[in-house]
Formats: sequence, C-alpha cells, structure tokens
Amino acid sequence: GKGGIGKSTTSSNLSAAFSKLGKKVLQIGCDPKHDSTFTLTHKMVPTVIDILEEVDFHSEELRPTDFMFEGFNGVMCVESGGPPAGTGCGGYVTGQTVKLLKEHHLLEDTDVVIFDVLGDVVCGGFAMP
Repeated sequence: GKGGIGKSTTSSNLSAAFSKLGKKVLQIGCDPKHDSTFTLTHKMVPTVIDILEEVDFHSEELRPTDFMFEGFNGVMCVESGGPPAGTGCGGYVTGQTVKLLKEHHLLEDTDVVIFDVLGDVVCGGFAMP
C-alpha cells in the first residue's frame, strides 16, 4: 500500500495482539525511515544495513542485541532499513536481515514473523528466502 495509511500501526497492533495470545513475535520493519517498530519500542532503533556496514558486512561479529530490540509485551523488533525512496530496491536489505536472523538461529523459536511494509520491498524478482 501507499505510505501514510497506517501500515506500521496495523503491523504493530497485530504484533501486540499475537504477543497477548502468548506467541513469540518478531516484527521486521522494511522501510528506509526505520520507524516501523517505534510504537513497540518507543525509540528509533538502528537498521540492520547500517549495523552491517559498521562491521564491513562481517555478520559473524554481531550479536543479536546489536540489531534486535525488545518492544511491547516481549515483541522482538528489527529494522532492515533500505535505500531512500526511488533509489533502489529494499529487497536486498530485507534478504540480508533474514539471512542474519537465520545465522543467529533467531527464527527457530519464533511463532509469528510480521513484515511491515513488505509491499514496498517486493521488486526486481525478490522473493523471501
């Protein structure tokens, strides 16, 4: 959908609702503004792409606490980040985020994964790994 119509609020509300049902929830923000998880964490968290750049893309140097943050009712929050609007496809950073989560075995105990703004990153044949 088009920006500004409440996708982040809807995603956060779904994450909160699933967490209230006792589910282990991970919300992944896929927006260059990296504000998708703000309502859950009450802060702007750093993006995966920025954190990976800091370690020259050596993901083995990262710990989950470097890129994953706890939000409302235990919802785990990750912000992929991405290129500024109109400058490229965000599918790459979302793919890197999923790869990083798999490397750290962070999807194994997760019941629900919610991608916020995934519609904005589906381009150029990108498909979730």
